[in-house]
Amino acid sequence: MVATDNRILKEVAAEISAREAKLPFQEVKAKSRSSHLPAAVDVRSVFFSSGCNVVAAFDRFSSDWSDHRDHVDFADAVAACGAAMLAYTVRRGQFDWAIRDIRDIKAKVNIPIFLGDLIIDPYQIHEARVMGVDALELPVWAMDQPRLESLIDRTESLGMTAIVSVRNPAEAHCAVTSGASVVAIDVTGYTGSMTLPEAFSKICQLLPAEIARIVLGGCWTPKELMTFARYSADAVFVPHTKLASTKSLVSAGMHPACPSR
Repeated sequence: MVATDNRILKEVAAEISAREAKLPFQEVKAKSRSSHLPAAVDVRSVFFSSGCNVVAAFDRFSSDWSDHRDHVDFADAVAACGAAMLAYTVRRGQFDWAIRDIRDIKAKVNIPIFLGDLIIDPYQIHEARVMGVDALELPVWAMDQPRLESLIDRTESLGMTAIVSVRNPAEAHCAVTSGASVVAIDVTGYTGSMTLPEAFSKICQLLPAEIARIVLGGCWTPKELMTFARYSADAVFVPHTKLASTKSLVSAGMHPACPSR
């Protein structure tokens, strides 16, 4: 696992360096602070609406395109059914696709965009702001606490939401002490005796009430969404799937019987 994590970090760092060679840091930083950029959506406040929200992922490299014409059509369908946010999945070596697709979606669809990429460097944060992204994922496992604190501060100074992802209680503690306002909890690697919602709840007990909680994987059905909501989930992340499945989850999250904090 450590070897794999290190390899991924090296790949991401190499891609950042290549992009920075074309557009230097100071230039992208200046672009990100332009008054002409539209304000980012306050994603945290969106998650504190009633029920349990759905963050629906789009991955152009895993889609079979059977229920949507293109990326804009998918985003429009997700927004129309009431999903709280669209997560754009970035594949390694395919960042140019992300730039183009997010630009198209932001121009035509009114939905917050979460950049589903491994954010480890300030350059990426300024880059995302220029793209029109509303929220970023900062994984605790990928950096030390001072760097996490710095990246949270930089993200929020640009008006975006830092979604800090954690996998266990120790990482959750780091997220809290670093000042996270939204925490995404990934329990898909949990192998103990508890159910995944119970493992999620155990980590949530370490979070102050004002921190929004997202289920980062492990929720595929309306019944599972209801269970996670009962264990204090404010939102669930759903990897790219059929639009009908996403719609059923959104309907469950909006149902009057769905628990909410």
